[in-house]
Amino acid sequence: MDQQEYGRYLLAMGGEEFEPAVDEQVEADHLYGFFQWFMPSGEGVDRVFEPIPGGERFLDRIRPIYEMLNPGDFTGEYVPGYFNGGHEIAPEETLRKLGQELIEGLKSLFSIVPEDDESADIAQEALQDLACVKEVVVLPQGELGKLEQRAIQGTDEEDSEAVYEALGDLLSSRSDYDEAIEILSEAYYSIACDYWVAYYLQWPRYEGLQEVENCLYPYFELYRYGYNLHWTKTTLFIGKR
Repeated sequence: MDQQEYGRYLLAMGGEEFEPAVDEQVEADHLYGFFQWFMPSGEGVDRVFEPIPGGERFLDRIRPIYEMLNPGDFTGEYVPGYFNGGHEIAPEETLRKLGQELIEGLKSLFSIVPEDDESADIAQEALQDLACVKEVVVLPQGELGKLEQRAIQGTDEEDSEAVYEALGDLLSSRSDYDEAIEILSEAYYSIACDYWVAYYLQWPRYEGLQEVENCLYPYFELYRYGYNLHWTKTTLFIGKR
């Protein structure tokens, strides 16, 4: 099944109103919000991955996002448009541990990039930045937004962007943009409007990176607990969304 056939297969799951015209090209944008069709239980999502090679790996990745939903949120007139975590209580010790595990996982990822790889330079820059992160700090409710605002205004410690850039560049270089699963790229992003969540859920597609397939698992767990991150040169801050 090629990308277009797969895209039509997916849209058909929504019924006639979603089916494209015979001569219409299916684009990733057409599937924005696709995984929300299966809220809150995830019933039927297994069919999404049946036609593609290794589909079970993608299914295993996405099941937990349905498990974190509260069915009670879907009983009224208005229902959530995104997969919002935060229903579980996470002790500070757990959050700090996840932050530290994320740092180590990213170090492992960037460490396996060969010296002659097109992403080698920025991977090395990211490793240098990660080596400078000496502390994981859990912020009180509401403080993360204030920290981000100060960073925007340039009144706080310089942000660390190398890790974000290196991760995006590396995963882009390990992606086959012609394979069927690519048509779901916007669907994955629309789960939380968070690239790192989307990266984690799509990890089986990234060529040559399976030995570090869980490097973003701590980030995904923090997301499920309802937390965001803010990086500076020396500190990883964790705070409630």
